[in-house]
Amino acid sequence: MAALPPASARGGRLKDSWRATSLRSTFGPQCLAHLQTGPSCGFGNICAAGGGPHQTYVSPEADRALCRAQGGNNSQGAIYRVQDSLGTQQLSTLPSAPVSGFGTGKRPGMADRTRVPGPGAYKARPALGLQVDSTKQSASVVAFSSATRDAAGRVFISVDHEKSGYGRESPGPSAYLVAGGLGRQQLSERESLPQWRMGSEPRFHGAAARQSATMPGPGQYATARAVGPQQLSTKRSTPTVGFSRADRDSSKKLFISLEHEKSAYGTCSPGPCTATVEAAASSRRLSTQPQPSAWGFGTSRRLPQERNDAPGPGEYFA
Repeated sequence: MAALPPASARGGRLKDSWRATSLRSTFGPQCLAHLQTGPSCGFGNICAAGGGPHQTYVSPEADRALCRAQGGNNSQGAIYRVQDSLGTQQLSTLPSAPVSGFGTGKRPGMADRTRVPGPGAYKARPALGLQVDSTKQSASVVAFSSATRDAAGRVFISVDHEKSGYGRESPGPSAYLVAGGLGRQQLSERESLPQWRMGSEPRFHGAAARQSATMPGPGQYATARAVGPQQLSTKRSTPTVGFSRADRDSSKKLFISLEHEKSAYGTCSPGPCTATVEAAASSRRLSTQPQPSAWGFGTSRRLPQERNDAPGPGEYFA
């Protein structure tokens, strides 16, 4: 609230000094008597367990309806200690059921009660093998013989069995020493084949043979080639075909016909990259071509007559 000036400065009116300079809210308690305070609604802060509207008595029918709706909300809850129905009962009104248990005493043995040995007390002999009791017949025992095959092969059984042993004592194929069929035969019943050999007597004993030995052999002659120039006048040299050594520029200088000359048009002229093309927008170097008009930007200062010292829009601090 703002401070009020003195009464002399306010024209002498005292009631104006107590006039509020700001407005109060219309919600909540009203300070002015001519304004009625509106009803206020709020949430209760009473605990349901410690008291509240549920403990207010209305009527017996309302209490019964509240108990049915809450389902035992006012009871003491699951705090009952229910005793077990098995074992000793604490209440005298309930009889205790009989209890059965396992005894801890040692049981008597079978021999103590019947005075007869049990099944494990007998020493029964096996039914296989040699029987000790004379009332039991011993079964026949089959075993493998320990004799070698050589000893068993010497036993005579029949003539047919002897035929199966033919060749067992004879030597194998590699044990024989077979003499060769070529050369001198060791056995008298075999005839030795005739033999030939190279003589050791020197060759060419005659005069003609000695003269022939002094003559050169086939590889000593120098035979001229049949291809190319012939050295002997009796032999004719065949024509030789070769490749010319002239270059293409020399062959183009030969005149053949006018049609052949047309194929060489442009051979000595410059190519497209050798010519210097002038730009179309530049100045012409040839006097036969007109010079195009050119435009440029001026270098003088603009608007010298309208220049002043007034600040621009950006010079202001707004």
